[in-house]
Amino acid sequence: MPTHPHAAPATVPDISEEDIAAFVVERFLPGVATVELDAEYDLLATAVIDSLAVLRIAGWLADRYRVVVPDAELTTRNFRSVRAIRNTAERAAGRGPA
Repeated sequence: MPTHPHAAPATVPDISEEDIAAFVVERFLPGVATVELDAEYDLLATAVIDSLAVLRIAGWLADRYRVVVPDAELTTRNFRSVRAIRNTAERAAGRGPA
């Protein structure tokens, strides 16, 4: 019987609000310090991000964390704040509440 090592399941690194905030600041809020962006700040109501930015953030989550957010989850509610983005990514990764 041949022995083949089983591939370990891919693990997703902890999805960090600090990383998300840094990405949002770098791409959409130049000149603002990352620490100044509150995790609950409403990015949509203040026009920091729009629907195209939601897609950019989703793409970044896939690149950075290997987490693919399902199309049905690409809603403004799920990307309204840094905290909402983290919660959405964790759900997509199978680690957050449904």
